Amino acid sequence: MRIKRYGVSLGMALAALVLMLFTPSLLPGDIQAESGVLLLGERDGYRLYAGETPPPGSARFFDRETLFSGLLLYVGRDAPLPADLPVQQARDVRSMVKLYIPAAERVALSEQTIYALCDLVRENPLVHTWIMAGMRSPAEQQAMRKAAFAGYQATMTIEQALEKARADIPDSGQSEHQLNTCFDIRLDGLHDWSLDDPMARTADGRWLLENAWRYGFIRRYPPEKAEITGVRNEAAHWRYVGAHHAAAMGTADWCLEEYLRALAEYGALRLETPEGKSVWLLCAPLTEGAASFIIPEGWIYEVSADNLGRAVCAMLRP
Repeated sequence: MRIKRYGVSLGMALAALVLMLFTPSLLPGDIQAESGVLLLGERDGYRLYAGETPPPGSARFFDRETLFSGLLLYVGRDAPLPADLPVQQARDVRSMVKLYIPAAERVALSEQTIYALCDLVRENPLVHTWIMAGMRSPAEQQAMRKAAFAGYQATMTIEQALEKARADIPDSGQSEHQLNTCFDIRLDGLHDWSLDDPMARTADGRWLLENAWRYGFIRRYPPEKAEITGVRNEAAHWRYVGAHHAAAMGTADWCLEEYLRALAEYGALRLETPEGKSVWLLCAPLTEGAASFIIPEGWIYEVSADNLGRAVCAMLRP
């Protein structure tokens, strides 16, 4: 009897082992479900996870001025920039790097954005692409709306022209062009007009769609995300958000709205790089414009408010 029971137990164990060997997909799924770790996206060796506990460290406090000088400010008609936004410094691209970056005259961007563009064009010279319409002052934004209104009056009533100008040109503080990290692109050269997406019609445009995120840039208003962003006429508008945030968005195929929403929902995301390093992306509420994050000693970090009541920190071990 003992031998018989032993044989049955051994047979059951062997059957379970065979089942595990020939159905390997069961094990990772079970582990993922039990641990609560979610894989949100993967691309070219990058992986983005949620549900993990960030490493321990010490609390560091960041004031309003520091946070509102960051790279992730959301700007829109529903969330205009604060009137007392810290002054953003910008440089004229041509004055700084000549035509190493193919930019039109009087395009103003932050030095950080210009250096990132230098890295990008070193990889792909963009010989048929121009950087246009960088940072505008609030007064320049207002003048742009007034000019649009004057032009529309030629074929419309005053009421119609005013309504269209308001719809087409955001008011001062409601446009991303008040930031020193945003610009428009003009694509020259051979176009494939059979394609609906303006950025996909040229070789340079297709390269940017595939690779710009590697250098810290995002296409701010992708046509396929118009229902989320609420913007349909800015297909060639780009923005520098920094390498870590752009890689996270590119990995998950998110626009800025989706990224900020995920950060607020999960509180912490972990971006795993192709080299095996981890970048932690943390979200915390603002209290009177300030926020604090737990950061391990010696780690590199950068912080930003999102202009929606929260702050974000990207950190990694050096």
